[in-house]
Amino acid sequence: MVSFLLRRLVALLPVLALVLVIVFSLVRIIPGDPAVTLLGPGATNEQIAALRLQLGLDRPAAFQFFDYVGGLLQGNLGTSLKTGNGVLQEILIRLPATLELSICATLLAILIGIPIGVLSATWPNSGLDHVTRVVSLLGVSMPAFLLALILQLIFATYLGWLPVSGRISPYVATPTVTGFATLDGVINGDFGAMWSAVQHLVLPTVVLAAFLATTLGRFVRNTMLDVMTEDYIRTARAKGLSRSSVILHHGLRNSLLPAITITGLKFAEMLGGAILTETIFAWPGVGRFMFEAIKNRDYPVIQGTTLIFALLFMATSLLVDLLYGVLDPRVRRKMQ
Repeated sequence: MVSFLLRRLVALLPVLALVLVIVFSLVRIIPGDPAVTLLGPGATNEQIAALRLQLGLDRPAAFQFFDYVGGLLQGNLGTSLKTGNGVLQEILIRLPATLELSICATLLAILIGIPIGVLSATWPNSGLDHVTRVVSLLGVSMPAFLLALILQLIFATYLGWLPVSGRISPYVATPTVTGFATLDGVINGDFGAMWSAVQHLVLPTVVLAAFLATTLGRFVRNTMLDVMTEDYIRTARAKGLSRSSVILHHGLRNSLLPAITITGLKFAEMLGGAILTETIFAWPGVGRFMFEAIKNRDYPVIQGTTLIFALLFMATSLLVDLLYGVLDPRVRRKMQ
């Protein structure tokens, strides 16, 4: 297992290098000049030239790239052109919000998607199966921004049950311990703050979980239909095991291993793909921070957030592979 982990870590280095080169190149293709964006349309050519010189944007791209790589080797992701603060510091402040949202969305998707898949596979081609397939198709097809706007309109504007945006009420203040607003409220014994955080968390969590839940439900259904035709399932039935025991202990258990891969990869995608959801709900996470950086042509922030997202994606993928080895002895033997 250790040798497998070391091989995977070494194999990730070229991928990181390629991601770094691509991102560094692409951000400079984005139309617009960061100096003009920062100074505004009324800036003179002399002011723009002076700011470009101060930020090092007047140097050739190759020199800028080597300077950036040198900073990375020292743990420096650069300085935000907009705020003047370190990019790593800005990301670490916002990362707990993105992690809290992604974790809650993943847990909700698992609680909804797996039971839907099991029920559909248990009674295939039934009315329930047809309904769940239609709902799954709708969940996969509906754009996240459209679902977000519909939920905001219904539950925030019309019914007034939930807040439309933000992470916690501005009238609530609780000390930060973990960076997870809900957990901090519990730790500090401030259940008013916890309830406010939960209310703000509901709508963006549902939007992010919708796609994963429907995808997971369809995947579990199809996998279980294949598993239920295997010989060991017929053997279990011949032994006189109950229907629920065959489905849950033999069918579902062997269907969950491939579902782990889907869940892990989709969780990693959530971390980097929550930009739109965080922006719509004014969620103060890394995704919204990246969106603002793209608008402001903030090169260091775009590069830093993309690199962090790539690292999180690769770390999650590696964790899924290791979990596969823990749960499946056949995979574990291949890792030796």
